[in-house]
Amino acid sequence: MIFLQINTEKPPNELPSSPHARLAVSAALERKAEDVILLDMSSVSIMADFFMICTVRTDTHARAVRDAVTQTLDAVGLHLRRREGADASGWVLLDWGDIVVHIFRSAEREFYSLEKLWGDARTHRFEAASPSESSFPGLSDVGSGDTRSGSTGVEGI
Repeated sequence: MIFLQINTEKPPNELPSSPHARLAVSAALERKAEDVILLDMSSVSIMADFFMICTVRTDTHARAVRDAVTQTLDAVGLHLRRREGADASGWVLLDWGDIVVHIFRSAEREFYSLEKLWGDARTHRFEAASPSESSFPGLSDVGSGDTRSGSTGVEGI
């Protein structure tokens, strides 16, 4: 199991969907999704609170990540509203309303470049960590919590 290193005190401005977004990240990382980022869309768009974007290597890998995220969020009572794309298409979109998950093959991710399109959104980057890299087994927050302000950690998600 992968755990997120987070501040246990709830920030006053934490969105209700934040815990579910963290679950989606953990599920994707458990299935070895690469270059996982979470965009906090709440200040730049009304369509969702969070976009989770990740990269997979194969169609089978896409299916594994899709199934893991879907099952994880279903287990906490969230129901998938819409799914677009097939595992073999290079881009699968999973929409839970407040959380939208984008599972890309690397060529499609580079082509559509959602991180640049939504460049004003607060960005959190994640990767699976070796046990020695984190005080919580399996996960470290990489990069900055807000790439524009230089803060670290995932406290604000």
